[in-house]
This record gives sequence, structure tokens and C-alpha cells, in this order.
Amino acid sequence: MKKLPIILSFIFCSLQVLAQTDSLVIVPKMTVAQYINQYSAFAVDEMYRSKIPASITLAQGILESGNGNSRLAREANNHFGIKCKNTWKGKTMYEDDDAPQECFRKYDAVIDSYRDHSDFLMKNTRYAFLFDLEPTDYKSWAHGLKKAGYATNPQYADLLITFIERHKLDRFDGVKLSEEEDRELKEEKAEIVKSYGKEFENNGVPGIRAKKGESFAQIALDYDIKVHQLYRYNDLGKEESCKEGDTIYLKAKKTKTDSLYHTVANGQTMFWISQRYAVRLDKLMERNLLKEGQEPAAGEQIYLRNKRDAAPKLFAPVSYEVVIATPGKQDSVFMDTLYNQKVYDNVKANIETQKPVETEVIDSLHEFKENLSFFHTVQAGETLYSIGKKYSVRVDAIQYLNLLEGLTISVGQRLIINPAITSADTKDPQSTPGLHVVRQGETLFSIAKQYGLKTADIMATNDLTTDQVAIGQKLVIVKPIQK
Repeated sequence: MKKLPIILSFIFCSLQVLAQTDSLVIVPKMTVAQYINQYSAFAVDEMYRSKIPASITLAQGILESGNGNSRLAREANNHFGIKCKNTWKGKTMYEDDDAPQECFRKYDAVIDSYRDHSDFLMKNTRYAFLFDLEPTDYKSWAHGLKKAGYATNPQYADLLITFIERHKLDRFDGVKLSEEEDRELKEEKAEIVKSYGKEFENNGVPGIRAKKGESFAQIALDYDIKVHQLYRYNDLGKEESCKEGDTIYLKAKKTKTDSLYHTVANGQTMFWISQRYAVRLDKLMERNLLKEGQEPAAGEQIYLRNKRDAAPKLFAPVSYEVVIATPGKQDSVFMDTLYNQKVYDNVKANIETQKPVETEVIDSLHEFKENLSFFHTVQAGETLYSIGKKYSVRVDAIQYLNLLEGLTISVGQRLIINPAITSADTKDPQSTPGLHVVRQGETLFSIAKQYGLKTADIMATNDLTTDQVAIGQKLVIVKPIQK
């Protein structure tokens, strides 16, 4: 007799799920076209605020959120898989990623996710020189992101470029702001500039004091200066980061100053003296007969206007090692000369000579959920159906991502695959969970895996005697009650 209430309760719960299916459970999945139509304006707004190509932002949002269908996108408005990290003070959501139940940022609105994505790139030194690129140069942006360690996928840059071109996302890189939007953007930038505090002049050169958490890319954008110019104005190398209280000059320093000498105190360097008097570092070094890396000892006088006859005493004399190319070592010598700290006027030269982030340290730098997309190169004998089955995605999903009109593919053809985008069809939407309509290529095992269940759970709920299912068959999906 005790079993009857349990059976009745189970039937009641199942009927509730079925009753709620039409109004609460079924959530149509968004397609690529729908995503673009809904969120392209956000990407364009961010392009004008940050100079990141709208095509890049859109492609990343689509690929990393599965067209906005991922749990993070639906429940946390997080379209870029941005993790919490120590600096995040807002709402959170937990999900399995590289480790179980990792912390991800939760936003009140999707636009906040887009803005946070731009801010993340602007605040990280390794992406700084990308902001000197034209917003229409999505190819250089894609390669630069990969080189800077945005994703571990070795094909990441090519993947972005291919996706952008197949879906013509670069058309958004040329969108112009309306007069009202342009005025609002200028007003916003003016308010940001005010937040830096009062500008000062030193030796006739305008400058500011860096705020906490500021970056050279942000300062350059706010003051309409190129990033490489800001580095060169302040005699900085490529890997220098912006620290609170730093003196940042907004125009080139002078070759000399009215003062004649500076007496070196403990801890003061030639760079410090250069910033203190707003005099170019190379001119100070030349004037005082110093080589790169040499620092004067405390108590020595540094000439600020005239050239001295003998070099000052050094704090720590630098020894130079001559590197001779030997057989088998040419590659390492070449790499030493290819990657350097010099800042060039040529925008792309700064990116090309910046040392790539090593694969083994990417995880410690990477704030994002790893991108799910990758390329599959078609092999002899493969069909769209067999490829879809291999990756547990439907044929129409592969067709949609790759703009294929039919089923014909050729050996060597590269196809974009995204396990998070399992279907491009919204005519007969899936439920999550609730009612599941069996699709082409699905098995009871794959359906159970999708919902984190066992096949026995679904069989019991639906009173199935075998694990065979048919296309169009409706299955009630109920998460087991946790004890």
C-alpha cells in the first residue's frame, strides 16, 4: 500500500512537466542569424568605444556562447565565458569548466557582458598594441589575440577569420554612428577624461597621474593617442604595465630642460630622472655617456642640458656577452632578435616583435572560458552525417556554421565545428529539461548525456522497455531528486 502514493506522486509530477511544456519549458534555440540581428548593435557600440572590430566581438560572442544558447549566456548574460577572478565584486554563477564548479561572472544585462569583454582586453598589457590597429583590420586582430594568449586553440585566429568571412560579419566594421550616438560617445569620453583629475605640465609637456587599475590602452583611447605613441612619449618597453600614481606624459618629452644638473639619490634611475624632468631618456643617456642598462651611482651628477666629458660612476656596471651564431643555434639567435622591447611607429611591427604567450602559462593568464570551436578537415569517405555523429552535432548545425546549402563536401575541406551549437533548427525547439523531441542521429545514450542523466532514468520516466528511440518521439525529461 505504501507504493501507491509514490506512484501517484510520480504520475502527478510527470503531468506537471507535460502541462508546463508549452508555456514554461520549451525555449527556442537562437540561430546565428538571430544572434547577429539581436546583438550586432552592442558590438558596434563597443567598437566605437574601444576600437575592437565589431566583427571580432560578434564572432567571439557567437562561438563562445553557442549563439547565446549556453547556460552562461541564458542564465548569467555572460556571452564570453568571463570568469570571476579576484577583482570581480558582482553577481556570480558556478559551472564546470577546466575545474569543477568554477566561478563565472553574472551580469544584469547582455550589454554589460559586451562591455566587460572590451574592458578586459583594454586592461591587459599583452593586448595593448592591438588597439593601434584599424577597426576594419579583423585579420590582424584575430592573429594578435591568438599570439597574446587569448585561447589555447592553435587554429583560433584562422577560426575567427573564417567565421567572420563566411557570415560577412565584417560588414559591421564599417557601420557609422548617428549624430546623436556620436555626441553621446564624446560626452561619455569627456566624463572619463575628467575622472583622471587635473592635467599638469612639466617642462612644457602635458601629463596625468595614472589611476588605480588603469592601462595604457585605455589612456590612449580616452585621449585619442596611439598606444605606441604613449609608450614612446614615456620611454617604455612593450611589457611595461601602468601602475597607480605613475607619471604619464601625453606628448613627447623635451630634449633638455632649464635645470643644469640632477644629483642622484638612492634608488633613482635614469628613467626616473627622465620622467622627473620630462626629458627624453635617449638624450639623457647620450649626454651623460651612458650605455643601455647602465645606471649612475648615488651622489653622481647627471647633466640635463650639456654633454659631460666623462661618464659618471656606475651603480652596477653592466657586462656584455657577445653571442656568436653556431651550427644548430641559429634559430635561437634569430628569435632573440625577432622579439624585443623596442616600440615602433609601425603598428604591426609592435605586434610582430612582441613575444607570444607560452602555452604552458596561458591558463594562469586567461580569464575566459575556453573557446569551444575548432576546425575539422574532411577525410576520404566522410559525410556530414558521419562528422555530425562524431561530434554529437546535427547536420544542419554544421551547414549553418559553414554556410553549406547542400550535403556535398570534399576531401580536405575545413568545417567549423562547435559542440555548443548542436542544432540550427528552431522550428521544432528542444526543451531543457521537460519534453525532448528526438532528432536525427540521436540515441537514448546521447540524449541522456545531454541532460546529465542515465539511460535508465529516461527509460523509467517514459516506461520504455528498450533503449531504441525514433525520430519525432517525445520523451519526458525529469531531473532525479537529489537525496
